[in-house]
Amino acid sequence: AYTEWRQRYETWKDWSRAEAEAWQEEQLRRIITLAATRVPYYRERWKRVDWNAVHSAADLPLLPCLEKQAIRQNEQAFLVEGLSPKSLWMDRTSGSTGTPLRIYWPLAMFPKWWALTEVMVRGVAGVGQHMPRAMLGGRPIVKGDTSRPPYWRFNRRWQQLYLSSYHVSRDSAAGYVAALRHYGSQWMTGYGSAIAALAESALETGIPPLPLQAVIVSGDTLFPGMRSSIERFFQGKCFDHYGQSEGVCMAMECPRGRMHLIPATGVLEIIREDGTPCAPGEVGEMVATGLLNDAMPLIRYRLGDYAAWARDQECPCGNRQPVITKLEGRVDDYLVTLDGRKIGRLSTAVKRSPTIHSAQIVQDRPGHAFLLVRPAEGYRFADALAVRDDILERIGVFDLEIVEVAEIPKTLRGKTVLVVRLADRPQMRPRYARLLKL
Repeated sequence: AYTEWRQRYETWKDWSRAEAEAWQEEQLRRIITLAATRVPYYRERWKRVDWNAVHSAADLPLLPCLEKQAIRQNEQAFLVEGLSPKSLWMDRTSGSTGTPLRIYWPLAMFPKWWALTEVMVRGVAGVGQHMPRAMLGGRPIVKGDTSRPPYWRFNRRWQQLYLSSYHVSRDSAAGYVAALRHYGSQWMTGYGSAIAALAESALETGIPPLPLQAVIVSGDTLFPGMRSSIERFFQGKCFDHYGQSEGVCMAMECPRGRMHLIPATGVLEIIREDGTPCAPGEVGEMVATGLLNDAMPLIRYRLGDYAAWARDQECPCGNRQPVITKLEGRVDDYLVTLDGRKIGRLSTAVKRSPTIHSAQIVQDRPGHAFLLVRPAEGYRFADALAVRDDILERIGVFDLEIVEVAEIPKTLRGKTVLVVRLADRPQMRPRYARLLKL
């Protein structure tokens, strides 16, 4: 199945915009019918909605938007009726909001997903799974208080080096780079903030550059300074990739630096606060309808991110699919430890407790922060302690105070971010000063 789908996606790379839209419309009608007739949530919610009138992306505003919290309250109501539990795989994701979700996927879909990623993401960067690679992401590799290398593990079967993002520092950079050389990593993927931290630490300590074929980053915002550091040290192009565990919208940066949507994953809308479509160049909320998940369809799903359609949709790279720009909303602040380490992407720690509605970490000074917890049904203080202990296991010695709150404060754009460093967000300090009595 994987080989068949990979061959199919290789031909789809050359699709025109019209060919991609025609395919999307066919799949959209199929997924809408599936949701309306076999998914309890939509069948109930759409009783007064003319879902039969949805034939294209332009018709999607006839349907209501879907909030993350609706899924979290009863994910079983989003499952297609009649499926065997043995045919499903469950993934937990908290995303940038800190709100845990459980997403179910049909196991039969994975060859399609792997082929899509290989062709539409890795292939764009000129790399592939056949090449030794490294990953520097949020997966805990060693305990947070580990003070000596190795801070990594190697999967020989897949030739993949897993590196801890929680132990990168000037002192450890030489060991990380030596491991990359030893295992022959030819490309790297992971969080842009973590890879940039490694590159910057290596550059600052005078370690000779390590040439890689490419670096593909995702999961947090790639700032220009991060890209510059990555490309200086690894001497290859850094590609930005947009996606989420829900798998409803993906985009990949092309060699010319423009972010192209991958139509096979879903249909994207960019809308204003009143729900009307944004004009080219106008920043709005991203709302996506997934086309891959036949077990748990997500229709008009609010991603919590912001973007704009590029005014110029022509790209010299040859990819004729839509271009988005001004991608916002994935800013992932990091914590600063007393010894100067920068620890980011702590969202996975929140996955362990479904009784916590949402959470946020607010740092007021190095080595100290507050863990804000908004309780949900069935919550116990022990649940917050478990989350705190999980975080501390990743980062080591750190003073993290638990504070239960009725609401998690939002940014000026109305978003909830997981980590807030008040030193970098002075406009938010008055709000937290009242809440935390700073």
